[in-house]
Amino acid sequence: MRLWIDTDVGDNPDDAVALLCAAGHPDIELVGVSTTGGQTEWRAELARQLVDAVVVPGERPDVLASQFAGARADALLAIGPLTNIAALSVVQPALPPLTVMGGVIQPVRHRGRLRRVEWNFGRDPAATAAVLAAMGLTLVPLDVTVEMRVGPDIVAELVGRAPRLEPEVARWAAEHDDPVVLHDPLALLAAADEPFVTTERRRLSADPHDGTVRDASTAREHSVVVAVDAPAAVERVLQLLE
Repeated sequence: MRLWIDTDVGDNPDDAVALLCAAGHPDIELVGVSTTGGQTEWRAELARQLVDAVVVPGERPDVLASQFAGARADALLAIGPLTNIAALSVVQPALPPLTVMGGVIQPVRHRGRLRRVEWNFGRDPAATAAVLAAMGLTLVPLDVTVEMRVGPDIVAELVGRAPRLEPEVARWAAEHDDPVVLHDPLALLAAADEPFVTTERRRLSADPHDGTVRDASTAREHSVVVAVDAPAAVERVLQLLE
Protein backbone atom coordinates (compact mmCIF):
# COMPACT_ATOMS: atom_id res chain seq x y z
CA MET A 1 0.00 0.00 0.00
CA ARG A 2 1.38 3.39 -1.04
CA LEU A 3 0.26 5.58 1.85
CA TRP A 4 0.15 9.35 2.29
CA ILE A 5 -0.37 10.66 5.86
CA ASP A 6 -1.83 14.08 6.74
CA THR A 7 -0.92 14.87 10.34
CA ASP A 8 -0.78 17.52 13.06
CA VAL A 9 2.32 15.91 14.57
CA GLY A 10 3.66 17.86 17.54
CA ASP A 11 0.50 18.20 19.63
CA ASN A 12 0.37 14.62 20.90
CA PRO A 13 2.87 11.73 20.76
CA ASP A 14 0.37 9.47 18.98
CA ASP A 15 0.95 11.18 15.61
CA ALA A 16 4.66 10.45 15.86
CA VAL A 17 3.95 6.84 16.82
CA ALA A 18 1.65 6.47 13.81
CA LEU A 19 4.28 7.87 11.45
CA LEU A 20 6.93 5.47 12.76
CA CYS A 21 4.52 2.53 12.60
CA ALA A 22 3.75 3.37 8.97
CA ALA A 23 7.46 3.54 8.18
CA GLY A 24 8.00 0.15 9.81
CA HIS A 25 4.96 -1.65 8.44
CA PRO A 26 5.90 -4.41 5.96
CA ASP A 27 2.83 -3.74 3.79
CA ILE A 28 3.14 0.06 3.68
CA GLU A 29 5.31 2.32 1.57
CA LEU A 30 5.11 5.78 3.10
CA VAL A 31 5.14 7.97 -0.02
CA GLY A 32 4.44 11.33 1.60
CA VAL A 33 3.43 13.33 4.65
CA SER A 34 1.58 16.64 4.85
CA THR A 35 1.12 18.75 7.97
CA THR A 36 -2.03 20.48 9.17
CA GLY A 37 -3.43 22.22 12.23
CA GLY A 38 -1.40 25.44 12.11
CA GLN A 39 2.36 25.87 12.57
CA THR A 40 2.73 23.54 9.61
CA GLU A 41 6.40 24.40 8.93
CA TRP A 42 7.31 23.46 12.50
CA ARG A 43 5.26 20.28 12.26
CA ALA A 44 6.90 19.44 8.93
CA GLU A 45 10.34 19.67 10.53
CA LEU A 46 9.23 17.30 13.29
CA ALA A 47 7.95 14.84 10.69
CA ARG A 48 11.26 14.97 8.79
CA GLN A 49 13.07 14.01 11.99
CA LEU A 50 10.85 10.95 12.34
CA VAL A 51 10.52 9.47 8.84
CA ASP A 52 12.37 9.41 5.53
CA ALA A 53 9.62 10.63 3.20
CA VAL A 54 8.52 13.69 1.28
CA VAL A 55 7.04 16.15 3.81
CA VAL A 56 4.86 19.05 2.67
CA PRO A 57 3.67 21.85 4.98
CA GLY A 58 -0.02 22.47 4.46
CA GLU A 59 0.06 26.23 3.94
CA ARG A 60 0.19 25.97 0.13
CA PRO A 61 -2.67 23.86 -1.27
CA ASP A 62 -1.27 24.11 -4.82
CA VAL A 63 2.10 22.68 -3.76
CA LEU A 64 0.40 20.01 -1.67
CA ALA A 65 -1.83 18.97 -4.57
CA SER A 66 1.16 18.73 -6.92
CA GLN A 67 3.25 16.68 -4.51
CA PHE A 68 0.32 14.43 -3.64
CA ALA A 69 -0.44 13.73 -7.30
CA GLY A 70 3.21 12.92 -7.98
CA ALA A 71 3.37 10.47 -5.07
CA ARG A 72 0.72 8.21 -6.67
CA ALA A 73 -0.65 7.22 -3.27
CA ASP A 74 -3.29 4.51 -3.26
CA ALA A 75 -4.38 5.19 0.35
CA LEU A 76 -4.71 8.32 2.46
CA LEU A 77 -4.66 8.59 6.26
CA ALA A 78 -5.83 11.79 7.96
CA ILE A 79 -4.84 12.13 11.62
CA GLY A 80 -5.32 15.87 12.09
CA PRO A 81 -7.82 18.60 11.22
CA LEU A 82 -9.23 17.97 7.75
CA THR A 83 -8.19 21.30 6.19
CA ASN A 84 -5.75 19.75 3.71
CA ILE A 85 -8.05 16.87 2.81
CA ALA A 86 -10.90 19.26 2.01
CA ALA A 87 -8.58 21.29 -0.22
CA LEU A 88 -7.31 18.16 -1.99
CA SER A 89 -10.85 16.91 -2.56
CA VAL A 90 -11.62 20.07 -4.55
CA VAL A 91 -8.69 19.81 -6.95
CA GLN A 92 -8.56 15.98 -7.00
CA PRO A 93 -12.11 14.69 -6.62
CA ALA A 94 -11.01 11.05 -7.08
CA LEU A 95 -8.92 10.74 -3.94
CA PRO A 96 -7.70 7.27 -2.91
CA PRO A 97 -9.44 5.42 -0.06
CA LEU A 98 -9.40 7.66 3.00
CA THR A 99 -9.14 6.68 6.67
CA VAL A 100 -9.78 9.43 9.24
CA MET A 101 -9.12 9.58 12.96
CA GLY A 102 -11.81 11.91 14.21
CA GLY A 103 -15.32 12.53 15.39
CA VAL A 104 -17.45 11.21 18.21
CA ILE A 105 -20.29 8.79 17.53
CA GLN A 106 -21.30 8.26 21.16
CA PRO A 107 -20.33 10.92 23.76
CA VAL A 108 -17.32 9.69 25.69
CA ARG A 109 -15.39 10.82 28.75
CA HIS A 110 -11.83 11.72 27.79
CA ARG A 111 -9.21 13.75 29.65
CA GLY A 112 -11.63 14.60 32.44
CA ARG A 113 -14.56 15.78 30.31
CA LEU A 114 -17.51 14.33 28.47
CA ARG A 115 -16.66 14.84 24.79
CA ARG A 116 -19.29 15.34 22.11
CA VAL A 117 -16.92 16.90 19.58
CA GLU A 118 -13.47 15.48 18.86
CA TRP A 119 -10.42 17.77 18.52
CA ASN A 120 -9.59 17.16 14.85
CA PHE A 121 -13.20 17.65 13.71
CA GLY A 122 -13.69 20.71 15.91
CA ARG A 123 -10.55 22.53 14.71
CA ASP A 124 -11.93 22.96 11.17
CA PRO A 125 -15.60 21.96 11.23
CA ALA A 126 -16.32 23.36 7.76
CA ALA A 127 -13.61 21.16 6.26
CA THR A 128 -14.90 18.20 8.28
CA ALA A 129 -18.43 18.65 6.94
CA ALA A 130 -17.15 19.04 3.38
CA VAL A 131 -15.03 15.87 3.50
CA LEU A 132 -17.76 13.69 5.00
CA ALA A 133 -20.16 14.93 2.34
CA ALA A 134 -17.72 14.53 -0.56
CA MET A 135 -16.54 10.93 -0.21
CA GLY A 136 -17.06 7.66 1.58
CA LEU A 137 -14.34 7.01 4.13
CA THR A 138 -13.33 4.85 7.08
CA LEU A 139 -13.89 6.74 10.32
CA VAL A 140 -11.99 5.84 13.50
CA PRO A 141 -13.79 7.89 16.19
CA LEU A 142 -12.68 9.07 19.59
CA ASP A 143 -15.17 6.90 21.45
CA VAL A 144 -13.24 3.86 20.16
CA THR A 145 -9.68 5.20 20.19
CA VAL A 146 -9.90 6.07 23.91
CA GLU A 147 -9.56 2.32 24.48
CA MET A 148 -5.94 2.71 23.31
CA ARG A 149 -4.90 4.47 26.53
CA VAL A 150 -1.51 3.22 27.73
CA GLY A 151 0.29 3.44 31.03
CA PRO A 152 3.82 4.65 31.82
CA ASP A 153 5.28 1.17 31.33
CA ILE A 154 4.01 0.97 27.75
CA VAL A 155 5.12 4.55 27.06
CA ALA A 156 8.61 3.65 28.26
CA GLU A 157 8.56 0.61 25.99
CA LEU A 158 7.48 2.74 23.03
CA VAL A 159 10.42 5.07 23.58
CA GLY A 160 12.77 2.15 24.18
CA ARG A 161 11.85 0.63 20.83
CA ALA A 162 11.82 3.98 18.99
CA PRO A 163 14.10 6.52 20.72
CA ARG A 164 13.02 9.21 18.23
CA LEU A 165 9.78 9.36 20.20
CA GLU A 166 11.51 10.69 23.32
CA PRO A 167 11.15 14.43 22.49
CA GLU A 168 7.48 13.98 21.62
CA VAL A 169 6.75 12.12 24.86
CA ALA A 170 8.75 14.64 26.90
CA ARG A 171 6.86 17.57 25.34
CA TRP A 172 3.53 15.94 26.14
CA ALA A 173 4.54 15.18 29.74
CA ALA A 174 5.72 18.77 30.26
CA GLU A 175 2.47 20.28 28.97
CA HIS A 176 -0.19 17.77 30.05
CA ASP A 177 -1.08 15.75 33.12
CA ASP A 178 -2.86 13.14 31.02
CA PRO A 179 -2.00 9.61 29.88
CA VAL A 180 -0.85 8.88 26.34
CA VAL A 181 -3.60 7.48 24.11
CA LEU A 182 -2.69 5.84 20.81
CA HIS A 183 -5.57 7.31 18.79
CA ASP A 184 -3.68 7.73 15.52
CA PRO A 185 -1.83 4.40 15.51
CA LEU A 186 -5.22 2.70 15.72
CA ALA A 187 -6.32 4.65 12.64
CA LEU A 188 -3.16 3.48 10.88
CA LEU A 189 -3.94 -0.15 11.75
CA ALA A 190 -7.46 0.30 10.40
CA ALA A 191 -6.09 1.82 7.17
CA ALA A 192 -3.77 -1.17 6.81
CA ASP A 193 -6.73 -3.55 7.27
CA GLU A 194 -5.22 -5.07 10.40
CA PRO A 195 -7.63 -7.47 12.17
CA PHE A 196 -8.09 -5.53 15.42
CA VAL A 197 -11.19 -3.46 14.69
CA THR A 198 -14.87 -4.06 14.04
CA THR A 199 -16.66 -1.80 11.57
CA GLU A 200 -20.23 -0.95 10.66
CA ARG A 201 -21.71 0.97 7.74
CA ARG A 202 -23.32 4.23 8.89
CA ARG A 203 -24.77 7.28 7.16
CA LEU A 204 -23.12 10.25 8.82
CA SER A 205 -22.75 13.98 8.35
CA ALA A 206 -20.91 16.66 10.34
CA ASP A 207 -22.12 20.04 11.52
CA PRO A 208 -20.08 22.69 9.64
CA HIS A 209 -20.18 24.99 12.69
CA ASP A 210 -18.79 22.73 15.42
CA GLY A 211 -17.86 19.36 13.87
CA THR A 212 -20.54 17.34 15.67
CA VAL A 213 -21.13 14.02 13.90
CA ARG A 214 -24.75 13.12 13.22
CA ASP A 215 -26.66 10.15 11.85
CA ALA A 216 -28.62 11.25 8.80
CA SER A 217 -30.59 8.99 6.48
CA THR A 218 -29.74 11.20 3.49
CA ALA A 219 -26.02 11.49 4.30
CA ARG A 220 -23.19 9.67 2.59
CA GLU A 221 -22.43 6.18 3.90
CA HIS A 222 -19.15 5.56 5.69
CA SER A 223 -17.39 2.62 7.30
CA VAL A 224 -17.16 3.34 11.03
CA VAL A 225 -14.91 1.56 13.53
CA VAL A 226 -17.17 0.62 16.46
CA ALA A 227 -14.90 -1.64 18.54
CA VAL A 228 -11.25 -2.55 19.01
CA ASP A 229 -9.23 -5.34 20.60
CA ALA A 230 -7.07 -2.75 22.34
CA PRO A 231 -4.47 -5.05 24.00
CA ALA A 232 -3.77 -6.79 20.69
CA ALA A 233 -3.64 -3.47 18.83
CA VAL A 234 -1.16 -1.99 21.33
CA GLU A 235 1.01 -5.09 21.01
CA ARG A 236 0.95 -4.69 17.21
CA VAL A 237 2.06 -1.06 17.57
CA LEU A 238 5.02 -2.19 19.67
CA GLN A 239 5.91 -4.83 17.07
CA LEU A 240 5.88 -2.26 14.25
CA LEU A 241 8.15 0.09 16.19
CA GLU A 242 10.62 -2.72 16.72
